[in-house]
Amino acid sequence: MHTLTCWEQETPIERTERFGYWYDRYSEFEEEPTTITVHEVWDAYGGPEEGGWTYQCGYPLETICIFSRSQAIRILHELHEKYNAEEYEDKAYDICLDRAYARLYPEVRPYYE
Repeated sequence: MHTLTCWEQETPIERTERFGYWYDRYSEFEEEPTTITVHEVWDAYGGPEEGGWTYQCGYPLETICIFSRSQAIRILHELHEKYNAEEYEDKAYDICLDRAYARLYPEVRPYYE
């Protein structure tokens, strides 16, 4: 689950509903999430094929263990507040529900087929 919706355009209630929806959707298709991961993300050049292509890379910044839906929603609010602050605005971040710790990705550089 990537968190790309514009933070400033939502009320706190709308954010809470969105974060709850993410949690419910994750739980529906996976098991209950046990962590929230934060990565700094950027696009890397893949190659010249088809006019050029890119792929997303992520550097792990944080892994936070979660134990309940309400805790996950609270932490998502805190992380979005933190990474939408002025000192972080020159980079892009990916905040995700997960069941593992944050790792550098991709593990293997993709190639054009």
